[in-house]
Amino acid sequence: PLDRSFTAAHLSGVFRSTHQAVKRALMDQKKIVGVGNIYANEALWTAGIDPSRDASTLTEDRVKLLHRSVVTVLREAIKMNGTSFRDYRDTAGEKGGFVDSLNAYGREGLPCRRCGSKMVGTHEIDGRQTVLCVRCQH
Repeated sequence: PLDRSFTAAHLSGVFRSTHQAVKRALMDQKKIVGVGNIYANEALWTAGIDPSRDASTLTEDRVKLLHRSVVTVLREAIKMNGTSFRDYRDTAGEKGGFVDSLNAYGREGLPCRRCGSKMVGTHEIDGRQTVLCVRCQH
């Protein structure tokens, strides 16, 4: 997603070709390489998009917003050496600092940093941990 070929138009094409949940489509490594579970949760929260929403129903404006969110989240995570929960270390042996900036992932039951509503967790979308704010993400 940090390559120039990852454009909002490319993302729109991926989403138009599927009826999968937007989170599942975003994490499809055959079509978009590099967006893992943590960063998909974060980008969807940042864009205010429900991870379970059918990807093909997103408007062009919402796709553009999600595209910007994916790029921003990944750049911020890289700048902070990734996300460390337990053992992860970068090549210099340092823990990743992005864990302190997480707005969605790992925050189930905590207040949403945008509206204060309780963050909800589910495994229903793709079998992976998904955390969202049902008030902010639609």
